[in-house]
Amino acid sequence: MIKDTPIHVLVAEDEVLVAWALRAILEEAGYHVTLAHDGVQALALQTRTPADVLLTDLQMPRLDGRGLIHQLRAARPTLPVVVMTGAPNADALGEFRGATETGIVVLAKPVSSRPVIAAIQTVLGFP
Repeated sequence: MIKDTPIHVLVAEDEVLVAWALRAILEEAGYHVTLAHDGVQALALQTRTPADVLLTDLQMPRLDGRGLIHQLRAARPTLPVVVMTGAPNADALGEFRGATETGIVVLAKPVSSRPVIAAIQTVLGFP
């Protein structure tokens, strides 16, 4: 990693097995990971321990990924974000398409380790 401490990734994913798999992938790659199982929990965790990057599902209970991104970026407009979705909908994803310049990358589920790591590196500005 570039910093003395590992890069902190906040993972917001309501499917427990997917969340655990993402944590394993990211920790193996050297990242520090915090898991949230919905957007409300992610907001609370981000307030206590700010993350360097958000990896979020788009469809979650209580507060979806879109709402989570908007709320987090209201406080931190440049927060790097990777959005995952199992139901890519052109209308829902329209605001995120081509958003790499704003620090957002969209991945279609199911995701595997290489694309997840590559997306995080992209939003963080690593080659």
